[in-house]
Amino acid sequence: MEYDRKTEGMKEIMITIADVAREAGVSVATVSRVLNKNGPVSPAAHEKVALAIAKLNYQPNVWGRRLRRKESKMLLILVPTISNPFYSSIVAGIEDEARRCQFGTMLCIVNGDEVREREFIELLFDGQADGAVMLCVNKDNRHIKEIADKVPIVQCCEFFKDADIAHVSVDNFAAAAQVVRYLHSLGHKKIGFVGSVNQFISSEDRRRGYEAELEKLGLPIRKEYMAYADRDYSFQSGISAARQLLDRPDRPTAMFCISDVLAMGAIRAAGGLGIRVPEELSVVGFDDVEYATMMNPMLTTVSQPLYPLGKTSARMLIDQIESGEGKGKIFLEHKLVIRDSTARLEP
Repeated sequence: MEYDRKTEGMKEIMITIADVAREAGVSVATVSRVLNKNGPVSPAAHEKVALAIAKLNYQPNVWGRRLRRKESKMLLILVPTISNPFYSSIVAGIEDEARRCQFGTMLCIVNGDEVREREFIELLFDGQADGAVMLCVNKDNRHIKEIADKVPIVQCCEFFKDADIAHVSVDNFAAAAQVVRYLHSLGHKKIGFVGSVNQFISSEDRRRGYEAELEKLGLPIRKEYMAYADRDYSFQSGISAARQLLDRPDRPTAMFCISDVLAMGAIRAAGGLGIRVPEELSVVGFDDVEYATMMNPMLTTVSQPLYPLGKTSARMLIDQIESGEGKGKIFLEHKLVIRDSTARLEP
């Protein structure tokens, strides 16, 4: 039964749909049709119900009605971690678009835990959420197809490439190749790479783009110039990975890091070794998080449209919930932003 509560003195009165029907002099079914905006209702009856609702200050139990319709108006946002500032702008885009469309959101932090991820996904099957934007899909996660066949899913930034499941991303391969071309144009031929041990498609594509462009430029792919940080792109693991490259007698003169946090770690590692950035080492990051302009030197990086990535993902998901169509892929434009952490190699 739908009801509201009104307090008079110390007594709590529960206003029900039946109370509205009695006040209006119509059936409960008529009130229900007015509230749900379905079924035939005469103008006169509609006016009586509206007046009764106003007089009694009746508020429908929207949550209960959604449960009966198997609608929650809730979206899940699955993220691998909240320690990386990369995710905050994407989440903001998702939440703003969801709110505009009158959906709520629930932030679900997976932390690489498959059990925890399954528990969050179970909320979809229980009807507690209508769909999910997933930012933590591993490139080889074949289970995602089974999920997407049953509930609305949109993959954001990371996706399973062997299935036609909706996703939004940038062209990571092309962006990485552009970074290598830029560093080479500055005279650098010893270009190091700091990646991640995670299983994300973005990490793989950025490595592939780096290697492909080196080959295209006639430069060798030197495995000793490649190091890997932890799966969450932590600052400390960026320092450790960069030191592996910078401790070498024949060290790189430039470094491409697949995230801004790792690039910041690389700059810290260089400073600890007395290597000046950009005079003695050029460093390029990826993402263009807010912190990229808060450090000295300000970071040259690949700018991803983080907020639009989130907003587009949410729009795709809501369209999927409303239409039942769950395919399609969108690649948004990236941009190489040149700041102070890169410079021409001096002889």
